[in-house]
Amino acid sequence: MIFYLMKNNFKLMFRNVWSIVLMTVVPVIVIAILSSAFSEQMKSYQGIDEFTVGYRLASDSVLQDAMKTVKEIGIDNGITFHEYKDGNPEDLMKNNELAAFVEFSKDKYTLYQSSEHKLEGITIDYFLNRVMQEGVNAALQTQGAKEQSITLPIKQIDFMPAVDSTDYYGIIYIVYFAWCGLVCATGVLSNEKKYGIERKYQVTSLGNIEMYLAKFLPVTLIVCLGMAIGAGISICMYDIHWGNPVLSAVIMICSIMAACAMGLMIYSFFKNIVITIISVFTIVWFMGFAGGSFETYLFSSIPDLFKKISPIYHCNRALVELSCMGHSDYVSSTILYSLAMALICSMIAIVVETIRRRGKA
Repeated sequence: MIFYLMKNNFKLMFRNVWSIVLMTVVPVIVIAILSSAFSEQMKSYQGIDEFTVGYRLASDSVLQDAMKTVKEIGIDNGITFHEYKDGNPEDLMKNNELAAFVEFSKDKYTLYQSSEHKLEGITIDYFLNRVMQEGVNAALQTQGAKEQSITLPIKQIDFMPAVDSTDYYGIIYIVYFAWCGLVCATGVLSNEKKYGIERKYQVTSLGNIEMYLAKFLPVTLIVCLGMAIGAGISICMYDIHWGNPVLSAVIMICSIMAACAMGLMIYSFFKNIVITIISVFTIVWFMGFAGGSFETYLFSSIPDLFKKISPIYHCNRALVELSCMGHSDYVSSTILYSLAMALICSMIAIVVETIRRRGKA
């Protein structure tokens, strides 16, 4: 009997085919608009190549005997130092295509930077800061040495590779619209209320769990199918990288189950499709706002505590990190969060329906 109900619910959903089409096409359009609009903001950082810096060294500078070592270290880091004993620093920079110019005095330096080479200026400023610090320390510790050994600290840090805007929005808006997937069930829920279909089924031997699953499973399958088609179109059109396809699919299915269960739970309270859709869209908007659907979670200033309350955040984080790194610490959390949410919302919906049926009995 449950399969018969599921088949009828599939038919009812396909009578309202435009809702399914919109759920499939709209994400593709939104992805195209936002990935283009935010492409500059999320552009991958481009490292700087080798560059040349002019310098002038005072006779009493602490680096007088160590300048050879400084220049060698500079070459190892892509910085070539060229000495100019005379001339205006700004003119020398302009005429010799120098990224910067440095005047070394006794125990400090003056850095002249070019507006066309801001990144190089930041790099040489940090480099010189460390050089002067080490040079002064060495001079104080071993005065009279002919050559000082200057060692710059090097530390490897963990970092997340830059995420392309097309990949980011191509993933997170499939997630976002999947959470609005209850709109695909309007054909079932509206006809159920209009024609009193639910009351007719009450005379059957079906329990509340079977009645619930007869709606939950078709809606979940239709939303999964729509999102799969939408993701497939966006992959073909925009070359979006989803990372691990199998794991990403599992995460999406679990997330869609949670979204559909939440929607059906809300419907069980109101028994009004309009109020339900408005409530679902409002909740999803707030979860998406905290979860990085509008302002990317990479740049968001929202506290982590509020982000982690949103199941959309866990899903977005897991899928994006799988795309750019191939792994994510959020895979288990998003799957567990989604399954727990699907189970709890389903139980609440079944209990509410049970109470309602007993009240009518």
